[in-house]
Amino acid sequence: MKKIVALLIAVMMLMSVAALAEGTPTIAFVPKVIGQAWWDYVQKNVEEWATESGYDVIYKGPTEVDAAAQVQIMTDLVNQGVDILCFSPNDPAATEEICKQAREKGIIVIATEAASMENIDFDIEAHDDGSLGAFLMDNLARQMGEEGEYITMVGSMTMESHNNWADGAVARQEEAYPNMTLVEDRRVEDNSDAQQAYNLTMQLKEKYPNLKGILGTGSFSAPGAARAIADMGLTGQMFAINVAIPSEVGDLLDEGILECVALWDPGVAAKAMLNCGLKMFNGETIEDGADLGIEEYSKCRLVGKVLIGDCDITVTKDNWRSFGF
Repeated sequence: MKKIVALLIAVMMLMSVAALAEGTPTIAFVPKVIGQAWWDYVQKNVEEWATESGYDVIYKGPTEVDAAAQVQIMTDLVNQGVDILCFSPNDPAATEEICKQAREKGIIVIATEAASMENIDFDIEAHDDGSLGAFLMDNLARQMGEEGEYITMVGSMTMESHNNWADGAVARQEEAYPNMTLVEDRRVEDNSDAQQAYNLTMQLKEKYPNLKGILGTGSFSAPGAARAIADMGLTGQMFAINVAIPSEVGDLLDEGILECVALWDPGVAAKAMLNCGLKMFNGETIEDGADLGIEEYSKCRLVGKVLIGDCDITVTKDNWRSFGF
């Protein structure tokens, strides 16, 4: 009898350990790249979430903006058997297959900046792509006096969000600013490199002498373009705007080379992604009006698989120091 009781106790203990393991998900977060300020800030917030929630998170990404390297990292994590995979793709199309494999294995897949992807559970966005593009265009148009030639600049032609925002900006210009003209090249890519954005701006101004505006959608576009504008002695005559980290453009804002940039808090978005994945892991239903446990994502709009928060921020010389990143 004692042996039977001991055996039952041992079985119950094993069952308790198994239940505990089932309630502790293995979570991974794959950024576009590591070693850049934007994604370093995201990592800091992911680590804060891990400390606050008590769940460990594997944070791993490519050292360069490289779609193939990112897919390999995601493949390794899927093969390791993570429970929740959060990521921001360099090339959404390139990640569809591994995301499909992940979901077939029961892995919860949460993306950001990937609104058109199919093989995900949800895509978390700080805003509607069109509205951010319109915001960028409204600000550029105001600086340009609503007239003159401009071009759009993206980090890469494969980065869905960058191109969606640029499309939204062009649509806003065509709707509201008839005296502005998109030049023949229409869109160029800076490969998420401020020096390349600088060089491109120099080349574009030579090709298009009347070029007056650079509308960038990556975080490196306007900083590089603004320095080129300053070096050409065209501050106040030629203008640039983009999405940027406040600390990386603060000096340009203070000097008046940039008037403003657009932003949402990418760290808050990362926490919303992790909360969404955890809610799904715990069996909660995600639907229109979902509260992801963060003020900016407390009443999300659900459009297809896209959960949209309310997070746009305007960064100027008067407020850039207040953001802390």
